[in-house]
Amino acid sequence: MDFQLSAEQLALQEMARDFFGEHSGVANGRAVLDGTADLSDPRAELAELGLLGLLAEPAGAAGSESDGGTLLDLAVVAEQAGRELSPAPLLSTAGWAVPLLAGLAEPGASSLLADVVKGAVAVAVAEPAGVELSPDGTLTGSTRPTVDGARAQTILTLAASPDGPALVAAELGPAAEAVAQPPFDPTRALATITLSGAPATVLASGESAVARWNRALDVARVVLAAEDLGTVGEAVRRGVEYAGTREAFGRLIGGFQAVKHALVDAYVREEQLRSLVWLAAWSADAAPADLPLYSAAASAYAADAVAHATDVLVHVHGGIGFTWEHDAHLFWRRGRVDRLLLGDEHARRARVAELALAAATTEGEA
Repeated sequence: MDFQLSAEQLALQEMARDFFGEHSGVANGRAVLDGTADLSDPRAELAELGLLGLLAEPAGAAGSESDGGTLLDLAVVAEQAGRELSPAPLLSTAGWAVPLLAGLAEPGASSLLADVVKGAVAVAVAEPAGVELSPDGTLTGSTRPTVDGARAQTILTLAASPDGPALVAAELGPAAEAVAQPPFDPTRALATITLSGAPATVLASGESAVARWNRALDVARVVLAAEDLGTVGEAVRRGVEYAGTREAFGRLIGGFQAVKHALVDAYVREEQLRSLVWLAAWSADAAPADLPLYSAAASAYAADAVAHATDVLVHVHGGIGFTWEHDAHLFWRRGRVDRLLLGDEHARRARVAELALAAATTEGEA
C-alpha cells in the first residue's frame, strides 16, 4: 500500500495548517486557565471550509457541504489541529457525531446532521455510564466526561432500554445538565451530562444502533490519535528548537547525550504513530473489517506517545519548563487528558489484545 498523501491531501494539510495557526488553542487555553477569556469555538469557520462535514457523505459525493471526504482526509486536518492544541470540535463533531448521524434514514437524524455540518448546532457524543431510555421516551442516568460537553447544545449517546440499546439525541436543558469538569486541559471543554427525564429522539435501535456506535467510536479513536500525532510533533519541534539555542556549561544542551536521546526517542514515536494513524485511516475505506484493530492500535500507541513527548518537552526546557509562564505545561496537560479519553491506555491495549486474539482464532479455525 502507498502511504503517500495525494496532491489534494497535501493542499488540505497546508490549508489546515494555516487555519489552525490563526485559531491556535495555545494562547486561548492559557487565557482560559488565567480566567481572562472564554474558550473560543471556530465552529462556524470550520463549517464554512467544509471540514465539519468531511465524513457526512462518501468521498466525491455531489451535493454535500464538503463534497465528501475520507477518514484519511480528516486525519490530515486533525493532525494540524493537534499541533496548535486547537479547541475546534473536530473530534467531537467531525470525527464522532457526523459518522454516527450520516446515512441514518430517521428524519430527525438527517435534520440534525444538516445543522451540525453547517455549524448551526453544537453537538457532543457522550459515552454512557448507566444511561437508560424509559418507555415514555425520556433519559435518566449520567455520562462519562464528554469532550465539548461543556459547550454542547445537543448530545448523542447510546442508551439502554427495555427493547434493547438505542442511539438517542437529547437537547441540553434543565433535564439534561452539563456539569463542567475542572479545566485541566481547558481546550477539551470536558463535562459530565446528568440526565433526569430529558426528552429523547431515538435515531436507531437494536443491533444496528450498536454497530453504528462501534464504528463511529473506531473513527473517533483514529481522529483522536491524529490530533495526538500533531501534539507529539509540535512537542518534538519545540524541544529540538530549544535544545539548539539553550546553552549550559559552555555548550548547547542539544549536544548532551541525554537530551539528544530523549528527543530522538520522542521523534521515533512520532513517526511510528504516523504510520499507525495513516494505516487506520486508510483502512476505514479500503479495508473496513480491519478498522477496529487498526484504530485500537493507533489509539493505544497515541496514549503513550503523547504522554512521553510532552514529558520530554517539559524536561528539555529544564526549570523554565515547569513554570506557569511557559507554554510547555499546556502541551503536558493535553497529553495527560488525551491518554484518558475513549478509555485509558490500559483499556486501549486490552482492546488491541482482544481483537488480535479474535483475529488469530478466526484464522486458525479457517
